[in-house]
Amino acid sequence: MSRLPLPTAVACLALVLVSIGLASPSAQAPAAPGGFEAIRKIDVHAHVYEDIPAVTVMLARINLRLVNISNPGTDGFLDLMHRFNASLVQAHPREFSWASTFDLTTRDQPQYGARVAAALDESFAQGAVMVKIWKEVGLELKRPDGTFLLPDDPLLDPVYRHLADRRKPLLAHLAEPLEAWLPLDPGGAYHAYYSKNPQWHLYRKGGFPSHQALMDSRDHILVKHPGLVVIGAHLGSMEHDVDEVARRLDRYPNFHVEVSARTRSLARQSSAKVRAFFLKYQDRILYGTDQSWRPYRTPAVVPTDAERAAFAASLEAQYRRDWAYYAGTGPMEYGTTKTQALALPREVLEKFYWKNAERLIGVK
Repeated sequence: MSRLPLPTAVACLALVLVSIGLASPSAQAPAAPGGFEAIRKIDVHAHVYEDIPAVTVMLARINLRLVNISNPGTDGFLDLMHRFNASLVQAHPREFSWASTFDLTTRDQPQYGARVAAALDESFAQGAVMVKIWKEVGLELKRPDGTFLLPDDPLLDPVYRHLADRRKPLLAHLAEPLEAWLPLDPGGAYHAYYSKNPQWHLYRKGGFPSHQALMDSRDHILVKHPGLVVIGAHLGSMEHDVDEVARRLDRYPNFHVEVSARTRSLARQSSAKVRAFFLKYQDRILYGTDQSWRPYRTPAVVPTDAERAAFAASLEAQYRRDWAYYAGTGPMEYGTTKTQALALPREVLEKFYWKNAERLIGVK
């Protein structure tokens, strides 16, 4: 996910904050029976930065809570982002939760760890359930000596210790899919993304850490901070092979993963292998989508009600498409991939869709 220039982002988010008071009241949780609607669901990774009545009504109808993830930025931007997310949860406490993040632009200033800890505590007081760290750590930000700031840099240890002390999970989107380090492949799962976002396609770009180096750095956090619950976003950037994920889950009891934006990679692997992975690690995997609605990208262009309704419909379609893969049976197409649905047992689906999130993140 790419970012807006900061002045534009701040102006956009300020407009979104105004919208929070204009939406309809929170809908009631549904009681209708049925496979998809009957199981509670928590999307632990999404970015919906506007209070859209059609989305709230849809979430209530399909029995799904969405965790809004804050994007990185400066303190001023983060304050707006956190205020919006907290306000959305206050308006719709059954449909939304939220995760905070922290300012990395002041990382080389004195008392950085203490200032981040105080800011995070403020976000927790406002209801944040976990904290996100993004791939800029490892692939974008530099130390004063010009080297990349890696995830296990001692600079960040006070932040990780604070999260462990507060019993707040770290949602870690570190690195990119392995595909980012390989030649562009029209048949690749993420060809469209890297074609549109070449800045994140690292093949033959010198100076960047390797995929393995970033995985090793992330793993080092798990060793240094055994009391910290780490949830690897996007299958921990090991979506190309569930065996790689399994090796980490076996090795690090404080590591978990969520599947946001990576179900397409699972669908490309053997369904029998993926199903066995879900059965074995049913207590360690969470559901997510990384679906995004970031309105007012150009402040003069406000989304229309038709566009908002279309987003709500596309979001529900994504949830139903995922359900068909995880809960359905027989052959199917996930996107353009022909695969077999996983037909996960009800007890595994419940852990995947909500029980693991409730236990790890504290989302009810």
